[in-house]
Amino acid sequence: MSGTAHGDVVCEGRTGSADDRTQSCATDRWDALDRLHRRVQATVERRLREETGFGVSEVQALRHMGGDSAADAEPLRLGDVATRLGLSQSATSRLMARLRRQGLIISSAVDHDRRGVQILLAPAGHAALRRTSSRYEQAVRDAVRDLGSQDTDPLLRQFLTGDSEARTVIR
Repeated sequence: MSGTAHGDVVCEGRTGSADDRTQSCATDRWDALDRLHRRVQATVERRLREETGFGVSEVQALRHMGGDSAADAEPLRLGDVATRLGLSQSATSRLMARLRRQGLIISSAVDHDRRGVQILLAPAGHAALRRTSSRYEQAVRDAVRDLGSQDTDPLLRQFLTGDSEARTVIR
């Protein structure tokens, strides 16, 4: 099989209908994106653990629940947190239990739905968010910057770095 270029992403050349070739290219792009995500996440995870004691999931949860300030933060339902984080309900429940044990969140039953749980950052959670947010952002920027020296799809790298050339439409 020979590769054919679609934008800057190389997709496996396959015989068959145009729909089959498009699906193959989408799969190749997804695999490249998944590998890139895992590489960046592992780098950011390692750095955050070293610098803050928190992992990526904890910092992302704090960021999603934090609002711009403690005054404007509103409780979120557990399911909404799960959706925002891209985690399953059970993984989110375990994450929230860890944050609750650390005193970073307050959880309570939803008034009109006894099975529902709503979550709000505690004052300690807002303090942790202030301590970790800029380190998280810097760790992501550094991890993305360092992709240039690795075997990384150029289009995905351009997208992550915000290069103007990356604004072209991917077919």
